[in-house]
Amino acid sequence: MQRFDKVRSRVRFESVDSETSRGESCNVTVRLEWNGETYPATETGLETQQGIIKAASQAALAATLSTTSEQVDLQLVGVKAVRAFDGWVVIVRLSGHHPEGQRLLGAAPCETAEELSHAAVQAVLDATNRVLERGPE
Repeated sequence: MQRFDKVRSRVRFESVDSETSRGESCNVTVRLEWNGETYPATETGLETQQGIIKAASQAALAATLSTTSEQVDLQLVGVKAVRAFDGWVVIVRLSGHHPEGQRLLGAAPCETAEELSHAAVQAVLDATNRVLERGPE
């Protein structure tokens, strides 16, 4: 039986911003909120659809992991945007060492290609919140 006093609130999405830098790269900054505090993280990627969603996913993971004092070691294995029906679905796969398991999968839908970076952040949160909300055992 799970004890309710050990359940941690979920990390929440605040914003994602993409800024073009010199050449063919961009900086993606993700801001997450947890417990009244903002946790930002920035990653650099190629200025392509795949590069932007990968940078958004990596920044989301970094920001998420900064919200916890737990020893959680997760890495982004991959991220993919898939056209589905009249919209998109972003899927992320994470792996690492954690008592709850090593493989995490998250997904988030969006309607337009302009929303893919938002969906990438939501997909990371979908994968990590299930692990992090339990808190330390």
